[in-house]
Amino acid sequence: MPRPTTPSTMDRLLVQKYDKEDCLAAIHGQRVPMALGLPLVRLCVVRGIRYHPGFAEELYGLDPLFTRALNARRIMSNVVPDIQNPNEVPYCIWHPQTASESTYRQLVACYPHMRYHVGRACAVAGYTSLYRELAILPDAHIAEEARECGNLDIFDHVMAEPAQYNVMNDYLRLVNLENPEKTCLNGDTAVCWSLDSKQKFTTADPYNEEEHLGFGSQGYFENDFNITEDMSIDDFQSDKEFRFDVTSLLSMPLPLHLPTVEKDLLILMAAYYGDIDRYARLRRPERILNEIECCVHGIYHNTQFALWWSQQQPSSKYLVMAVNARLIMNNVLATITPETSPIDLPYLIWYPTIAAPSTYLELARRQPTMVPQILRSCIVANYTDLFDVLVANAVPDLAVLAEAEESSNRHYKARLDQRVLELGITPSIECYKEWKMWSTRKLITSTTSLEKRMSPQLVGTNFPSLYNGIQCDATSVELMSSLPREWIPINSSKPVFLNYTEWPL
Repeated sequence: MPRPTTPSTMDRLLVQKYDKEDCLAAIHGQRVPMALGLPLVRLCVVRGIRYHPGFAEELYGLDPLFTRALNARRIMSNVVPDIQNPNEVPYCIWHPQTASESTYRQLVACYPHMRYHVGRACAVAGYTSLYRELAILPDAHIAEEARECGNLDIFDHVMAEPAQYNVMNDYLRLVNLENPEKTCLNGDTAVCWSLDSKQKFTTADPYNEEEHLGFGSQGYFENDFNITEDMSIDDFQSDKEFRFDVTSLLSMPLPLHLPTVEKDLLILMAAYYGDIDRYARLRRPERILNEIECCVHGIYHNTQFALWWSQQQPSSKYLVMAVNARLIMNNVLATITPETSPIDLPYLIWYPTIAAPSTYLELARRQPTMVPQILRSCIVANYTDLFDVLVANAVPDLAVLAEAEESSNRHYKARLDQRVLELGITPSIECYKEWKMWSTRKLITSTTSLEKRMSPQLVGTNFPSLYNGIQCDATSVELMSSLPREWIPINSSKPVFLNYTEWPL
């Protein structure tokens, strides 16, 4: 097939223009937008190609993204395409529909390197005979796909082998034919039914996409999986389907082979508790929403999790601060020197445990800028002597004064008031760091608010707190996982609180 080479055609990839009607027309396979520069528009075109045979054929060869989509559509329409380059090989060739068994057999005869793609399609369509002909390694993704599609002959065939392998990779849309690793069924497969969950596109801002880090302004959210390369874009929003309640898995050892689950909640809670084994097994290649906040909580409350993270070269400043804080509270200042960057210095260094007075004194010597939080530590720990030594040269702020107000030892408040008079200042706190005013008492509260179902959204991270400016509250998850099933207000249309008068009934 001739491929377009005219500059005017290629220039369409550079034109960044959002038009809602163009996006809708592309989704429904009615019209290819002239401006193809925005990622959202390209996703809409890919969506249209996959669902509408014959749509956007003029884009073949214009960009590998479109060419892969067109090749996938042709395969699903029982046409074996002429694939000229590796970057034109589509990953998913089984959604929104499967081809005939003979088409897949012909495809793998022409392109032997696509035998795992075909094996996956067999798992969806139930082509057991063709699957056995392929003589491929027992792949975990094919097993999960076959299980979810009800094709148990293929599932049993894979699971009967001594080991399963990660040949396919749904996160990267890659097939590792050279050195696949042994694995277990781990919920890392975008099974076919999950691809029917759609997200409704929103307005794309062509000028601020990078600034917004891919959220909101580009008109869609990044999914964990994108095996169809259209981000499940559509003109409507569908509720995410949950076929397995993960609640039971929160309170039991993980099975060797996971059921097909929405495992984000399992990831978050493993991070929240600092469970190295569960977290290292379950986590995805890219961090999910609220994962860093949960990891910070886990690091603060589990030394071994902190040590594990210290070996991972964490890129987030919040993780680095949490590791340093945990080590400080363990009386280890190996990571804190006079040269340590201010961005790596934690504020919360007195909860959930308290360091020794000698540790705080040495910390003040190495990092004088940390004296305010060291003073708070002294108040909480009732280290009067050390407090008096440090406050003599300190500039008290509102957070330190608030901590002294809560203390039953009035010495701290009196000494701080005296120091404020000596300096002739009005204590203050930066407006963007008002979270420092939090008390650790707020970190040990529980909740009585009941939800209808368990979900990752129950992990609250929507306001700053003492964990160096971020918050993580999983008390709702802990409450819901503790409830007897009959106490869950599944049919309630209004908020329900566990108060033992109005609920449980």
